[in-house]
Amino acid sequence: MEWTAFLTYVLIASHTPGPNIIFAMNTARIHGFFGALPLVSGMISGLVIIMTGCAAFNLLLVRLLPAVLPWFRAAGAAYILWLAWKIAFPKPREGGEEGSVPAAPGFRQGFVLQFLNPKVILFGLTALSAFVIPWTSSKAWLFGTGLFLALACSSGVTVWTALGAAQKRIMSRQGRAVDLIMGGLLAWCAFSVSGLGNIIFR
Repeated sequence: MEWTAFLTYVLIASHTPGPNIIFAMNTARIHGFFGALPLVSGMISGLVIIMTGCAAFNLLLVRLLPAVLPWFRAAGAAYILWLAWKIAFPKPREGGEEGSVPAAPGFRQGFVLQFLNPKVILFGLTALSAFVIPWTSSKAWLFGTGLFLALACSSGVTVWTALGAAQKRIMSRQGRAVDLIMGGLLAWCAFSVSGLGNIIFR
């Protein structure tokens, strides 16, 4: 097994911001690190299930992926656009004044969102099919690697959540501008994932 290439890929892919990492970071920016913990806990629980699922069904999913990829990309783009709107235009608490802090998302939301995150699923499939399957088909190795991938992604989410909490202290006055910038970045992610760029800019 190409350990150096594998570990480099895992480190980069798990710690670069994806839609859920940006959502967790923004939640920590608004509610602080501990306020974002229920959301992060749900994301981590979802990660464990997704990565072990990728290990269990890796060969089948790789064969099916070309057929389902267009639908998967469309669903992923719609999900990322929803996140972009939620971040750029946060809804105040019910009964609260305009501009008040929205309620923090919880465990269930974080858990469900992971199953709509195209980056995580493709990351699990790619890591297992490119590095582990050619080397061994051992179930113990597949599930062990799946848990390792979940741990690596959990580390990425936690690091970026801590950075979001730091932003709360440093950039509290620029909150509205940061909301719009993060929402815009996610909208660009949605455009990239959808595949529309390949059609428009051919």
